[in-house]
Amino acid sequence: MKSSEVMCLERRLQELGLQDSYIDGEFGTITENAVVVYQRSRRLYRDGVVGPQTAGSMGIWHANPWCNQAAQRISSRHDGAKQILIVRGGSWSSQQAVVQLSRRVAGRWTCSAELSGMVGRNGLRPLRDRRSGDGTTPAGVFPLARLKAWDGHMFSFFGNASNPGVPQGLWRQVRAGDCYGATPNTSSYGHLRYRSRNACGSPDEYLADYENAYTQAAIIGANSEPNVSGDAPGEIPYASAIFLHRHSYSSNGAAKPSAGCVSLASGELRYVLGRVNTSVLFAIGTSMHLYHDA
Repeated sequence: MKSSEVMCLERRLQELGLQDSYIDGEFGTITENAVVVYQRSRRLYRDGVVGPQTAGSMGIWHANPWCNQAAQRISSRHDGAKQILIVRGGSWSSQQAVVQLSRRVAGRWTCSAELSGMVGRNGLRPLRDRRSGDGTTPAGVFPLARLKAWDGHMFSFFGNASNPGVPQGLWRQVRAGDCYGATPNTSSYGHLRYRSRNACGSPDEYLADYENAYTQAAIIGANSEPNVSGDAPGEIPYASAIFLHRHSYSSNGAAKPSAGCVSLASGELRYVLGRVNTSVLFAIGTSMHLYHDA
């Protein structure tokens, strides 16, 4: 899956003589640096973000009132929100989603370009109707989670690759023994425990074995610590490991749906993670759900 919006940006940067690299639709370091050079040349705010001002100056921006209005409605129900990552599925059963990072600046909401995301293989389902292993991504509005690892480290982001620019104190470099519990009605469900690779059996996830999908990831706070439903006998296991992570790909190069998370192409994931703060909300659902109910 490639983002047509990023490809449009790359073509425009090439026309302006600012980018010579191959057009791949991924917002990587080369593209971001070219954007900063453009912003400097036009005396725009130099943040590497292609918002309405920069994109309008380039002549590639078209208004997306739905995203701005949805962010405004969501924020009216969630006081203090300054950033919302909107994950909008085409339907409840769709495996694909449009992802946009919306930020409030000077009292107004501004959305990023549309990014191409993937959700669960069985689409979306409201959290309270969801059960672990059902192949759906939970719908709702969730905070960034903060977990306590087996060694006492509190973290919200993790990965097998380098820190993409998130707060250093909340970044966890995956290490030997990191086993994320996904077995319902056990004490490890929804928690990061220490286990050997052999002892961390499915559905639990030994994070070091997910080098590609978990290059870098954020933890979406759906049924997360400190109150995880499903980590004790008799409790409903709504969700365990809900992450924003990198796409996995099939043999023909197509992005695959997730087991119940949200995924992006590597460049777009770095773009998002490099800009979110600890107060970001994750709003996941269909257009009607996000606009009216979230």
